[in-house]
Amino acid sequence: MSECSEVQSDGKARMEIAVYPLGTDNPIISREVSAIFDVLETCGLSYDITVMGTIIEGTPDEIFALARKLHEIVFSEKVKRVLTVIKIDDRR
Repeated sequence: MSECSEVQSDGKARMEIAVYPLGTDNPIISREVSAIFDVLETCGLSYDITVMGTIIEGTPDEIFALARKLHEIVFSEKVKRVLTVIKIDDRR
């Protein structure tokens, strides 16, 4: 996993998230993708970018807050609709 902090201890939840900007006039969404990477790099959580989405480890509160931030960061003048798919594995 890529690290934006130390390896998470046991008891952390895992979230797989994929954020899709929809309804843009231009298929180039590099600004939106770049904004997502910027948030991930400063999130303080361990993450792994895969072909189908990004897997993030943290407490439920941390991953839910990050999911909202990743969803919201994509909205812009040209992006008025965003589809976010989230899966959570939380073992207690």
